[in-house]
This record gives sequence, structure tokens and C-alpha cells, in this order.
Amino acid sequence: MKRKYYTVQIIPEDSKGIKQYKISTVWFTTAKIALVVFIIVSAAFIFNLGKINKIVASYEKMRVMNAQLVKKDNNYEEMFSRLDSLWVLENRLQNILGTFVENDSAKINSIIDRNRFVHTPNEKINVDYDNIHSWESGDEKIRLERIPSILPVAGLESKKFDEEEDHLGVDFSAAAGSPVFATGSGVVEFAGQMGELGNTVVVDHQNGYKSSYSHLKDIRVRKGRSVSKGGIIGTVGVTGNSSGAHLHYEIIKDGKRINPEIFTHY
Repeated sequence: MKRKYYTVQIIPEDSKGIKQYKISTVWFTTAKIALVVFIIVSAAFIFNLGKINKIVASYEKMRVMNAQLVKKDNNYEEMFSRLDSLWVLENRLQNILGTFVENDSAKINSIIDRNRFVHTPNEKINVDYDNIHSWESGDEKIRLERIPSILPVAGLESKKFDEEEDHLGVDFSAAAGSPVFATGSGVVEFAGQMGELGNTVVVDHQNGYKSSYSHLKDIRVRKGRSVSKGGIIGTVGVTGNSSGAHLHYEIIKDGKRINPEIFTHY
């Protein structure tokens, strides 16, 4: 098949030196194809350039988010460090108080026995002990025994006495089943269920003072029974209106509830 050609003439203004060029139709076809390919490649490049720009923009967002995550991770590390410190502190307090996971009541009793009469009342508050510090006679020793001046349980104070909030006692947080001790000798005036206070024991110390122990798991004494200072009268529980195992402890003087911290240092 005979190849076709196009003739291209270049004619100057003076019509002299006319130049002619013969161009094959194949060359035109090739030029068209090259132009189409160039357009396609350019379009693909522009499209991919837009995607690259989006990736660069998203990378900046990811960089900011990563910085925020690193900051949060550092905050979490600090919180975990504080929790570890609290765990260590809890174990130290447990060692000090002798209240371990096994709830060894014999160990707790030995601590109470060693410290039963070593407490000196708070010097900031003047308490009338009827001149019983001299230990000159047996009667004075008996009067001292009747003062509710020891800790009622081996635990941590979780809520203080506050008349404004109508919390007329002190709460001690302790493991359920931990022994509760009479803080002074006397006679059991009440032993049973007392509404929101749950299982409660009230001891009349026969000197104008009474002590009350509430939310008990079980009661180990009966009404009318004499109890000695440091004697076990029940165990810590969650009876009544209580969200967790603790002892609610009150002291009543001539019918009025007073702050138990007057008698003991927590």
C-alpha cells in the first residue's frame, strides 16, 4: 500500500525561497497518540498530586494526634506511679496496724493488749476524769477502766465527727469480720438491730458516758452483760445503711453525743 504524505509549505512575504516539507500521515498519527498519552499522563499526575497533598495534610494531623497521645501516655504513667505509691503506703499502714490479708485476729488482739492503757488524752481538750490519774487506789483504777479511751477497732478513720453534717460519731474502715472492742468497761445497755445503724451494741460505762458500736456483722454480747475494757463485743460488718465494711463509733455524755477524738488519738 502506497504511503500518503502531507506537503507543508513555508512562504516568506516576498514569495522567495519557498520551502516545502513532506510529512507522512503516520507521523501525524504518532503525534496524535503522543499528545493523547501526554494528556492522560498529565491528568494522572495532577490527580496523584492531589492525593499526595491530602496525605501530607493528614500526616500533619496524625503528628498532632501522636503528640497528644504521648502526653496522655505520660499522664497515665504518672497516675500508675501514684497508684503504686498508694499501694506501698497501704501495705505500710497494714504492717503498722497489724491488719494483714489473713485478718489474723490473734495478732490484732496482741496489738490492742500491748497498747490498751498507754494512751494519754488529747491535751488540747480538757476532759474531767474525776482526778483518776494518780492510781492511788483500786477505786480510781476502776474509774479509769470505765473511761472509753482506746480504739474500738484496728482500722483507719474514714469519716470524722461533724455536727453540721449530722454525723455524730467517727467511722473506721476495716475488713469485714475484724474484731470490735469495748473502749471502756461497763454494762451492755443494748444489743440488737437499730434501724439504719444495723446491728448495734451500746455500753453504759456507769459514769455518765456511753459508747455505741454500729453496722456490726455479728454481736458477741447480750443486754445486761458486763464487758471489760478491750473485750470483744462483735465484728465489723455492713449491716444497716452502709455501703462498705466499717464501724460507726459514738460516745454519749449525759445523753449528748460528743466527739470521740476527745478521748483517743487516731
